[in-house]
Amino acid sequence: MCSIYVINVGANTSHRFQARSPIFDDESFVYVSFCADPKKETHYSEYPPEMLQFTNPRKDNLVTHNDPNWTDMTYGDVCERGRGAALKNVIPGDILLFWGLLWCNKCSDWKSFIGKKGGCWNDFTNGNGWYILGALRVEKIIETEKELEDLSLKNRCRAENNIHFRNGNIQAKNRIFLGNKDKKYSGLFDKAVKLWIPKTESKSEWKTCLLYKTFKAADGRCLSLNDNPRWNRSLRACRKMWDLSIYKELKLAEHVRDEIQRFNRNFDLLANL
Repeated sequence: MCSIYVINVGANTSHRFQARSPIFDDESFVYVSFCADPKKETHYSEYPPEMLQFTNPRKDNLVTHNDPNWTDMTYGDVCERGRGAALKNVIPGDILLFWGLLWCNKCSDWKSFIGKKGGCWNDFTNGNGWYILGALRVEKIIETEKELEDLSLKNRCRAENNIHFRNGNIQAKNRIFLGNKDKKYSGLFDKAVKLWIPKTESKSEWKTCLLYKTFKAADGRCLSLNDNPRWNRSLRACRKMWDLSIYKELKLAEHVRDEIQRFNRNFDLLANL
């Protein structure tokens, strides 16, 4: 039985004055990857047009770490240390579940984000929230040149299009995960799925949100809003969240599957497992 890993992706709170992923009234959204620093980051590219309109036009020459690659259905990460260390345990058949920050937007551009105050978009009370965005069911894992050579031409092109493939090579200690391209198993969702939407009375609503009900700390404890284990610290790194061979964890994953299907009827996170 497979495991499900949760991974935080996209433009985050630290990028809020540069780029934001918008969510609209019908729960549809646009995924916007986070900004990269060319002086520190080797894995970066220009923002694609569909994301560029949700970046700050006052910020010149923004570049991004555009991963996952939703077109080719791949994801790359450094899996030997730090944030991505847990992903070294991923095997084919496992599921990568992506979640991130979305900001309310009434139109289709940077100026339309809710929460404009004094010329800055900085309202964290009603303007944003955390959502499940998509999933990738791992079909192959590429780490070495030999593994790359063994791929079909089509899959090799997919791997080479990932941002972690640079100058003809997979970067040292990096892995590229190729997902099953069948939309039943992998993809960016049509509608975002609410995990946690901060509001003024957030404490009273915390224990009703999907994040509290289904996501757990590494030791199995429930996550806390402000105390230990604090939710954002526990989920900062990539995590194996549910081992589906364990009944209790399977039931939590089924609850998440059901919530995803409420908004995305044709997607079954646990199909054919």
